[in-house]
Parts: sequence; structure tokens; C-alpha cells
Amino acid sequence: MRNRSRFSGAVCSHGLIHTTEEACMKKILYYKGIVVPLVIVFAFGFFAFTGCSEDGDDDNGKNLQVTILQTTDMHNRVTGYGQHTLYSPDGLDNDSVLGGFARLATKTNEIRDAQTADDIPVLLLDSGDYTMGTVYDLLWDTDPAPFAYLQHMQYDAVTLGNHEFDYNPQRLADMITTAQGEGFDIPIVASNMVFDDTDTEDDDLEALQTSGDIVTTFIKTLDNGLIVGIVGLLGETADDYAPNAVPVTFNSDYSDTDVQAAIQATVNTLRSQSHVVVALSHSGLTDVTPSAPAGDDVTLAENISGIDIILSGHEHKRTDSVVSVTNTTTGHVTRIVCAGAYTRNLLQVDFTVNTKSRSIVSDVTLTNHTIDDTIVGDTDVNDMVDTWDTAINAMSLDYDIEDTVATTTPALSSSSPGENGLGSLIADSFRYVGTSGTEQTFGGCANGTIRNSFTATQAISFADLFALLPLGMTSETDQDPLLPGYPLLKIYVYGDEVWDICGFNAKIIQYYAYLPSYSEYFVSLSGLQYTYDTSYAVTDVNAYAYDDYDCTGTASTDILDDESTLYPMIIDSYVMAMLLSDSIQTLLGNMGFSIVPKLSDETVITEDNMGLARLDSDGVTIGTQEYQCWQAFADYLSVELGGTIPNDPYGSDLGRINP
Repeated sequence: MRNRSRFSGAVCSHGLIHTTEEACMKKILYYKGIVVPLVIVFAFGFFAFTGCSEDGDDDNGKNLQVTILQTTDMHNRVTGYGQHTLYSPDGLDNDSVLGGFARLATKTNEIRDAQTADDIPVLLLDSGDYTMGTVYDLLWDTDPAPFAYLQHMQYDAVTLGNHEFDYNPQRLADMITTAQGEGFDIPIVASNMVFDDTDTEDDDLEALQTSGDIVTTFIKTLDNGLIVGIVGLLGETADDYAPNAVPVTFNSDYSDTDVQAAIQATVNTLRSQSHVVVALSHSGLTDVTPSAPAGDDVTLAENISGIDIILSGHEHKRTDSVVSVTNTTTGHVTRIVCAGAYTRNLLQVDFTVNTKSRSIVSDVTLTNHTIDDTIVGDTDVNDMVDTWDTAINAMSLDYDIEDTVATTTPALSSSSPGENGLGSLIADSFRYVGTSGTEQTFGGCANGTIRNSFTATQAISFADLFALLPLGMTSETDQDPLLPGYPLLKIYVYGDEVWDICGFNAKIIQYYAYLPSYSEYFVSLSGLQYTYDTSYAVTDVNAYAYDDYDCTGTASTDILDDESTLYPMIIDSYVMAMLLSDSIQTLLGNMGFSIVPKLSDETVITEDNMGLARLDSDGVTIGTQEYQCWQAFADYLSVELGGTIPNDPYGSDLGRINP
């Protein structure tokens, strides 16, 4: 169970000198010429504080304009979202790819230059998850591309998302340190991250906070005198999706009164030192409808007073209108916006702040800038990409970045729960590489791990393939080279647990209209066919032949709903980690299901012994040579399918689920 009882609250001054929250509370401030403790200032209301000298000559304060540019959930989409080989940032109107670092840089610089010419300062900020998403993650420990881009564009501040922790705290610290060796010095703001005092696995990341490279809050004075306070938060849903963050935890439950009090104290302190407070929030909006918004960021705004702008991330939902949320206690209005994901959009908000009232005194104007082939890419960034391409192609992998691995006949995506060709194809690949002899084996791939799609007749490059299953990294220390990608595991479940897996899927389908975010939990299955009735209760489960990898034959073997037989199943380590989490076990229990993965000797799998379940890709070399998801997918496409993804079965009705 994660410890949510502590809060790492701190304030960073203009010079990036940070102190603990306790020290901040003891600071002595001048309030209208009288020396008073800060806590007394709070007692009279933090909105009344007037300690910034630039406003002293004007009883009405000053109205100062500012532009904020936001990116979020870029996921290292260096060459954009779309077919890799089509991306051509040197030209105009010649490809369908959205996003890309070079085009994003051009638009960012264009807006900066225009606003600067009008004497309006610009803040460039990111709300997390800039790593984990493409083949460029292969450079994580030598030349981490997203950090190089953030530095090149001189972001003013960024926060950490859940996928930064896919690497685990030690490797995240290594990646940041590597980036610093290349000149990275952008403030990383992480306000509710909690380190473990007894576990050494997070010591190097904690040392980066101690040294000021990671700060708990950040304050910046802009050229026009506006002082902006920045807090960085990671929400509860994102926290649940960060199993590799352990032993780091987060005070992320914004409905918890202790968490509220801690975050409120930090925001109060930040407001006392700035004119406007901005949250870089990797928490998310699950519904961006202005009249009925939902998500962790709405809960944050309802319960924490004094945040003026929330720059939202995590859920990948772009806001087309400003979402305004009123605090339930004070009536303070917080505006929430989100740029979306994958570098496809640069979000701009413009507003005016009064330095005396410390409030926004104008409309908050939202502009979304689509990043597409109407923008010529920045040449310096293009040169950076060429350097990264060369480095990856020199890694002696099976493919170069632009090599074609396979061609697909049908278009493939996994946009909704239920049977879909792409999910089934991936599950088939897992089962293909994990089946031993004639043993009846199943495969499973969760929707939430699939991050790409393919168009009809697409020549799938290695870059495209990697972007399909790019997430994660092993928690073990015995891999050389240490490559990104979740490793595959061979777990064992009883027949009744196979039924429960199918039953869980049926419930996800049933409640999709009401709980669409749960579609990420849907598991495409290989080797199984099941039927459910009008109440979405599973009535029949059968298995295909052990070597019928594309499940085109007849599923003729009954799977009994009991504990008489133990079946192997190939899943990735992320699905395994989620199965071990309290949140998923609670969800399963509430639905009446029980799934307890085991090793082949029936030992229950835990975080401590999960490494024993890893699938070995090389039966000759001593030790376990992990099979990353993307490697298994490549092997299935190139070997079993001979380089062509057929329409039958992957583009047609697969028949694995029979409602």
C-alpha cells in the first residue's frame, strides 16, 4: 500500500534556492511596513499580501499581460504522430503526419517572436510524459531526446508524468543526470512527490531534489514584472498507472483532507510570493465539456483554492474551450486547459493579471495551434533528429529506423473495447513467442499499452512498430543492453481465473458508455473464444489448438470453470504490475472476480518474485534474455506471418468473442 501521508512541500525562490515548507512558514515578511510572521499574513488572507515592491507606487496595482504556451504528453514523438517514413518537415503540404519536434519548434518560436515584439512575455511549460513513446527512447541513457528538445527550446519549467517513472526512480535519475551532462538545466517541478526514508532505490532521484535540480515549487519574474508561481502535481489516476515508481509515492488523492491541507499550504505560500499561480498538473480531464467537466484536475480545483491556471496532462484530451471550476469553499475560479498529446497541438492562453489583487482581470483566451505539414520544421531541430537517427541505427538492432518490418492489408487500431484486429494481432504475437512445445498457452494484451495504429496497406517501418508498444522497462538489473519496452512474462492461472478474465472483459464492454476510461483495461486474448449473455455474464469458454496462433480454426477445447488445470498465459510486466495493484484487485473484487497469477509451481507472483516469470528469448545464453513486447511483435510479423498482415482474420470479424 502506498504511503500517502506525507507531502514534500517546498518553495523555490527566484534563484532556485528551495527551502522546506516548515522553513517557509517561519519566514518573516513585511506587511504594510509591519514585521509579521507569514502565518499571520495567511490568517488575514493570502490574497491581501502586497509585499512585491514593483507595485508599491500604484495603489491600484498594474495590469500585466502574459502568454503561456503548453505542451503535454509529447511521449517523445520526435517525428510526429503518423507513418514515420512520410514525415517530411523540410517541405510544406506533402504529408499527413501531425506534430513532430521540428514543426513544433517553428510554431513555438513564431509565437514567442510575435508576442515579444508586442512586449508580452511568454512562458513555455510542459505537464509531463515527454518520454516513452517512440524508437528515440532507445537513447534514454546516452542522449535522451526529449530532454535535449526541452533544453533547446528553453522551456521555463516542466513537471514529471507517470511515464517518466516507467524507467524506475534510479534510471530516471540516471537519465536526468545524463541530460545534464549535455547541458540540461530546465527546472523540473514536482510538488507532491514523496521519497522513502528507508529505501535506497530512490536516493539518486532524491539527491537531484536536494541539489535543486528538481524543485517543489518554482517562481519566475517575467520581463514586465509579473511574478508567476508554479506548482507541479501528479494526480491519483496517473499515480495508479505508475507501478515502477516504487519506492517513490505521491500525495495524489485530491479528495483526501490531509492531502488537501498539504497542497493548500504550499499554494498559499506560493501565492504570497507571486501574482499568479500556475499548476503543471499531470492529473487529467476525463471530460473536457465546459458545462460538465470531470477528472482529477476538476477534483483538484474544487478542493484547492488559489490555483489560477491548471495546465492539465495525462488523459490526452485536448480542450477546445477553457474549463472553469469554482472552489467549493472560497469561490476562487480556476481555469483548466490541456494541449492534448503527441506534439499534435501547441496550446496558447493569453490573459491579464492585476498585481495588487493578484487575480486574472481579463478573459482567458485559448488558442490551439495544430502542428502539421503547413509548418516548415526548424532546421536546428532537424539536425538534432538526424544525429539521433544515426545513433539508433548504430545500435546493432535487427532493424534500422526506416526498415520495413511488414506490410498490413487492413487498417488496424484499438480505439474501443471489444474484439479488434490490432489487439488480437498483438496478443497472438505474445502467444506465438511464449508457447513451449504443445502446451496450451494463451496470450493477453491490454488496450492501454497500445499507442499507435496502422493505415490500410501501410509499409510498417521499425519506427512505426516500436511506437505501437513503446512503453516501460524491466525492473530487473541483469539486462545488457538495457532497452525500453515492457518484458513479457509467462504466468499461470487456473481455469476459473481464465473465466474471470473473460468475464472482466465482458463487464468492460458492458459499461463502456458510462466508464470509457476503463477501456484501457480491456485485454485482447489469443487462444481463447468466449460467449456472454444479455447480462454480460460469460457462459462458455473454449480454447483453440495450441499452434493455431491466429485463431482461425475451431475453438473445440472446453476450459472448465474450476481449479483442475493450470494454464500458462503470456502478458507483459505492466499488466502484471497492475494486477498486483490495490486498485485493480479492488475493482476485480467488486465485480466478483479473482485473478491471482502464479509461477509454474503454483507460487503466487509478487513484486519480489515477478522476475522469475520473465520469458527468455534465448534458450542458449546463460541467464534470462528478456523478450520485450515490440520484439515479440516484430518476430511474429516477420516470421510467422511472412511480412504481411492479412485481412483474414485481422481485418474482419475475428469471432473470438460471441455476445
